[in-house]
Amino acid sequence: MANYKFFQDQLREEVGGKYSSKKVWGAIIMSLVCLAFIVDGLHFYNVNDNLFNSMLIAGCTLLGLTSVKSMFSKDEKK
Repeated sequence: MANYKFFQDQLREEVGGKYSSKKVWGAIIMSLVCLAFIVDGLHFYNVNDNLFNSMLIAGCTLLGLTSVKSMFSKDEKK
């Protein structure tokens, strides 16, 4: 149960808060990147490098935006 809560909190804006759409879409895109990398590595399908790179950039950008936002936000809880 604790592992499920850990992964669930990774997709939330704050622990126990609402889900972040940037984190959810970033996780979906990064999962697709991982799947494309595995499929290309097993030679089932040849993935276009431009497609792979653009998916990787989009996923990292979505996940990075949330990280940067949390670094520079003011801590209003005291």
